[in-house]
Amino acid sequence: MAADKPRSGSDHDRAGENIHGSEHAAMRRENADPDEKVRPLPWFFTMFLGAMGMWGAFYIVSTPSGEASAYGDQRTVSTLRPAVVRAGAAAVDGKQIYGAKCVACHQASGMGVAGVFPPLAGAEWVLGDEKVLTSILLHGVNGELVVKGTTYNGAMPAFGTLPDEEIAAVLTHIRSEWGNQAPPITAATVAAQREATKAQSGPYAGGAALTALAP
Repeated sequence: MAADKPRSGSDHDRAGENIHGSEHAAMRRENADPDEKVRPLPWFFTMFLGAMGMWGAFYIVSTPSGEASAYGDQRTVSTLRPAVVRAGAAAVDGKQIYGAKCVACHQASGMGVAGVFPPLAGAEWVLGDEKVLTSILLHGVNGELVVKGTTYNGAMPAFGTLPDEEIAAVLTHIRSEWGNQAPPITAATVAAQREATKAQSGPYAGGAALTALAP
């Protein structure tokens, strides 16, 4: 068997060129790797950011500080702390007490509920003798009660557990609300009537018992 003929140098060169040529052809067939490159922001967006920065700087410089007005809540802790109420030093809000204790029956309008709860607006018991009105709140009243010509047969609860100042405040409120015009009732009047009627152990029996209290 004949021995293989050794390759010449030119044959090796041609074989190498063929290999490199095929590699370059394969590389040319492949797509290039993706590249983000440099993409600057649009010019109008850059101008917008600059304008916002300039406006913010102007707002900070031009806004006065230390004022408790429209530029924000700058109240101190001492301002927000509730006021200390001392006995006899602050007035009691009769309207607030009315809203908490009385409005469910007598309504915000003071007109009550027809046939069920009597009105307070223009009621003779509200505008009449202050001692009688005070006694109603201190002890309550059950039974028939004529108010503005209409007879009501219900139960008015007692509010004698309230302080004299609160009873006086709510009575003063209803005597000056909804067109009512009657003098205010003081805490001293309530205290005196509380003492004068301390023997009353329960609610008054209707309008007849209340009339007996009048001078």
